[in-house]
Amino acid sequence: MSRSFDAGRIRAALSTRSPDLVVPANGARLAAVTLLLRPAPEGAEALFVKRAEAQGDPWSGHMALPGGHRDELDADLMDTARRETHEEVGVALDRSTFLGRLDDRHPMSRGVPTIVVSPFVAWSTERFEIQANHEVQYHYWIPLATLADPAAGSEVRRVERGRERIYPSISFSGDSIWGLTHRIVMNFLEILARESTT
Repeated sequence: MSRSFDAGRIRAALSTRSPDLVVPANGARLAAVTLLLRPAPEGAEALFVKRAEAQGDPWSGHMALPGGHRDELDADLMDTARRETHEEVGVALDRSTFLGRLDDRHPMSRGVPTIVVSPFVAWSTERFEIQANHEVQYHYWIPLATLADPAAGSEVRRVERGRERIYPSISFSGDSIWGLTHRIVMNFLEILARESTT
């Protein structure tokens, strides 16, 4: 991804395709996350949070995007993403800041609740202060160039139900972006890579 991306180019890249939407199975919960971007010297950077350690939370301690479950009062899943971003990191986003939607995802690990996650991409030039709630340990702004750098690629090994599984990941400052969040990030980077070659 050699090209510098701004809000206009990212919006254009997202608009060239229709996101792959998942029809939820019976009993599946709906959730939404925000891939929040801002301009940076490297071109653009994205906000990630380190989830707090919490017993019973299957994503406890993971690197993640701000987001969470849909509430019955949310007008739609974009509103879920907006509300959860405000609750988790104190950032109030207007609907006009959203550039598009990525493919829906669901966890592939066994033992994780049945859930469909809808990722939305937003862009803000505001230099807001992150005010994390109790669900967040800390946060990073990571350059898109770093996320796309093959040198940052790594693996996460986990034992699940007595069997070792290996997941691709992106390493940053001692943490690993893997699993559902990694799949969302790769979907986004693949879209940008396709646009940069046209």
